Amino acid sequence: MDDRDMSQNQLAASIRSKKGKSANHKLRQSGNIPAVLYGPRGNIMLEMVEEATCHFLEKMTGMHEIVPITITDSASGESRTAQVLLREIQKHPYKHKITHLDFWELPEAKPQTFRIPVHVIGESPGVKNGGVLQMVVREIPVSCLPSDIPSFIEVNSSALEIGDSLRIQEVELPAKVSLSTDENYAVISIVGRAKEEEEEEEIVAVEEGEEGEGESEREDSADEKEKIEEE
Repeated sequence: MDDRDMSQNQLAASIRSKKGKSANHKLRQSGNIPAVLYGPRGNIMLEMVEEATCHFLEKMTGMHEIVPITITDSASGESRTAQVLLREIQKHPYKHKITHLDFWELPEAKPQTFRIPVHVIGESPGVKNGGVLQMVVREIPVSCLPSDIPSFIEVNSSALEIGDSLRIQEVELPAKVSLSTDENYAVISIVGRAKEEEEEEEIVAVEEGEEGEGESEREDSADEKEKIEEE
């Protein structure tokens, strides 16, 4: 497999002609990974160097990240570079090895729907007052061009008190990015009770306990009085 050197900033692959379980098994034994590139040019069968590919994938921030891949046709000697998303990683059930990869080549001029991870920023006054920040969803569906995909979307919690939620339509999106859902569900919430409420409950519990002890003492005194009178 020629021209398979991989730079630090992109993947590399060659077009493979043989397919099937037997061919894929031989490919893996030789230190390569079978892969498929889906996209506007059809489904293209690829093979990739395992060690270099795994090293590159470890540096990726997530499945939403667009990466360049150089594809070489060994028969013609021609090569081209495509912008792709990693669609699926298949791994061996017990060995620490990748067995198959799926990539998706994106049309550059057509908006696509992507699910982008959420990063919470800001200090919530509700959390400071004893509440707990709850992640209702961890990704937000957005629509944008492949070149405008954000690495993550910031969600600000600095205005949330206990019982408050930040809904998806309230999230500030980057330029050239729009929501791809009409729903308005919560993204994060602050749940729990304020410290003052907990302290009040503790005080009430202590007072009730003291009253109970007083009643017991009065009952004990009455029992002793009855015993003396009987004597």
